[in-house]
Amino acid sequence: FLLPCSCRVIHPSPPWRNMALSSCPRYEQAKRTRILHLNDMGLTSIPTPVLSLTMLTRVDLSYNNIEELTPDIQQLVNLENLWLNGNPLNAIPSELQHCRKLKVLDLRDTLVESIPREIGRLKNLFTIDLRGTPLCEELDPFKGSTEELLSYLDVKDRRTNIALEMEDKLLSAKYLETADMVEGGIVVNALVKAVCAQFPEMDELKNCARNADRLFPQRYASPVELRALFHMNPSDGPAAKRKKWGAIATKIAEKEAVKLKVSYIKLRRENEMVKLSADMELKISAIYYDNHDPTDIEGWLRSIYSCFTPENYANEGRSDCPDLEDIKFIIQHATRIFPKESTDITGPLIRKSMLDLQRKLTEDREKCVKGIISSISAIYSDREPPQVAKLARDVAKLFERDRFATEKELEDLKKISADASLLFPAEFDSADPKAIKKLFKQREIAANASIGR
Repeated sequence: FLLPCSCRVIHPSPPWRNMALSSCPRYEQAKRTRILHLNDMGLTSIPTPVLSLTMLTRVDLSYNNIEELTPDIQQLVNLENLWLNGNPLNAIPSELQHCRKLKVLDLRDTLVESIPREIGRLKNLFTIDLRGTPLCEELDPFKGSTEELLSYLDVKDRRTNIALEMEDKLLSAKYLETADMVEGGIVVNALVKAVCAQFPEMDELKNCARNADRLFPQRYASPVELRALFHMNPSDGPAAKRKKWGAIATKIAEKEAVKLKVSYIKLRRENEMVKLSADMELKISAIYYDNHDPTDIEGWLRSIYSCFTPENYANEGRSDCPDLEDIKFIIQHATRIFPKESTDITGPLIRKSMLDLQRKLTEDREKCVKGIISSISAIYSDREPPQVAKLARDVAKLFERDRFATEKELEDLKKISADASLLFPAEFDSADPKAIKKLFKQREIAANASIGR
């Protein structure tokens, strides 16, 4: 039974604390064993000489009166196990990240409410015991899973570093003229925070940071603009000014972040289109070799792209505009979409050929799914047709690789239909789509291995 920190008896200092630590038996023993037990000793901090024992792999400081862990703990670079349970410990220093070999961190029955984001950098850490801690609401969902907690901290750490780098980059370049103004620092900090909230995906946030100079608004680089925005009553004190400026900056930043996200999406699409244009040009050149004038390609591309506008999709009764996806589809299936003669290339023809092929691939996929439904209907004849159909579609869904059926997908679905009796269990309630796919893959690997022999 573990007593809460507030109920534990504070122990008097042990006799050896009054002597030189170098002459303490435990200290001498630790030099040989690399293990040091200082539990239940009434300590209020880690004795300084202990921090010089850099060879230590295990340190037990449980059931003491330690409220604060010194940042110098980072000196124990070989530390693998650290027990701090049963201490009135308030926080963990971020410097613990430098104990890169750390595997176990026991914080049971401490007063720790938060874990520094830098702890997510400890790749060898597999156990953080947080039972009996008043962990904050942010981290409480991860209390029982070290892996999930470290993953969360790692993401938080990387996002925070991106935000800090972005802020420094903006203050040292785009907003250099206002960097030394209090208002400048407040507004840039608010802008970065609001923009980060608009980009939950790590890769998109990185791309936004790389293009920060192009995406962030120019107006806050002007001292005159800032003073006009943050005009205050002369009687307001420094604290009141900062509070009001913070509220103004937050309101401004939220609106600017939304506009920045729109600009980012537009910029990303433009960059993607440039890349796709280069890929399309290579495909056309490969299909027609020397049977075309290279100067014609630019005109063909303009004609093709003119048929992939929001208006084109709206005229077809569609509310979405998957132009990038469709251009990629054309490049992927270029040999089946482009005409035999380069002189026949027009935007409308390419669009029609694409739509015809997409329709065919959709029909081929549906035909294969119906084949699976037919095959397993015989196995599960006691079940209602909608139940059987749902199982077949759930299995088929796991083999989808793209928006439209690929040759490999269609081939796999046909095999599933043919081998249904070997892949699907006799009992319907035992049929798990993921297990069926796993069995299919195992059989495929075995078949390929036997061919190779």
